[in-house]
Amino acid sequence: MKARKGDLSIEVFTTCPATLTDSHGVERPGFYREGGSFYRDRVIEATRWTESCGFDGMLVYIDNSLVNNWSVAQIVMEHSEGLTPLIATQPVYMHPYWVAKSIATFAHLYGRRIALNMLAGAFRNDLIALGDPTPHDRRYDRMTEFTQILQQLLDGSGKSVTYEGEFYQIQNLKVQPSINKDMAPVVLMSGSSEAGLATARTLDAVAVRYPEPVSFYEEQPLEEGIDYGIRMGIVARDSNEEAWELAEGRFQEDRRGQVAHQMAMKATDSKWHKDLTAIRQEELTDAFPYWLTPFHNYKTFCPYLVGDFDRISSIVARYINVGFRTFITDIPLTLEELECQQKVLEMALEKATA
Repeated sequence: MKARKGDLSIEVFTTCPATLTDSHGVERPGFYREGGSFYRDRVIEATRWTESCGFDGMLVYIDNSLVNNWSVAQIVMEHSEGLTPLIATQPVYMHPYWVAKSIATFAHLYGRRIALNMLAGAFRNDLIALGDPTPHDRRYDRMTEFTQILQQLLDGSGKSVTYEGEFYQIQNLKVQPSINKDMAPVVLMSGSSEAGLATARTLDAVAVRYPEPVSFYEEQPLEEGIDYGIRMGIVARDSNEEAWELAEGRFQEDRRGQVAHQMAMKATDSKWHKDLTAIRQEELTDAFPYWLTPFHNYKTFCPYLVGDFDRISSIVARYINVGFRTFITDIPLTLEELECQQKVLEMALEKATA
């Protein structure tokens, strides 16, 4: 979208479907079809919607249960003219050279850059299955080394890189064919914990938050000198009643989902996950359209803003005013949903002050 008002601009990503779902967000059978898969069709459809609404890119995330997101990112590239895949990258899965080589390959095949959403963590059970017992803050140390190697290999100089770190050591390594500096990836990462913020500062990365209500940031300003992003769902329509009817129809309370959320809480050491879980929904709904029911019922991993266009755009404008410049919205189920998000974000930028 790269929406701009004077010197004020925001960058907007949506999120790629991770599984095959129906119009209500319920996973359904029929993953394969003759000559391909219904999931691939869903990715292509979401890609075309995202580009038609003028968004800048699409987050493609990963965990042990999902298909390889680098392959999915290639589908996004193949079926768009200018979208930037924001590829979740977990250092425990691969060597930084493989990532650098893949980024250079994308640049040479498509003449476009990609963005990286660097992951320090994951579900602890996923990490244990991979034989990785590294504590939370130490994973950020590893991610720092991993990303520094990437940045040096892709700085456009074409020079060999030697790096002597605690987690990685390379000698006279370079990516061939090399790429121009303007093809180097934009780096985003979780910025909820102190370790995450320190790493974002070191890497000059966008620190992404799963936001608390905007009043929290108005009372406790974001640290200066760091670029901030935010991930949230948005359901907005002409009337408050219509928006809530759609939202509650899509995300219903589910005992099985609540149990899954409780189990995930026991299996994670992510600060943002614990912070969101600690917020009591009943203390928010009447005063602020900040909705955590989908999160608490294990339907998605971010809070939602629900209401009419004017109200929701005013709240998003407040997030812009406190310093958030990158927005990542949740998985879209329909083109209309993305069009409504586009309207909210454009209205918010008009309301925001530089």
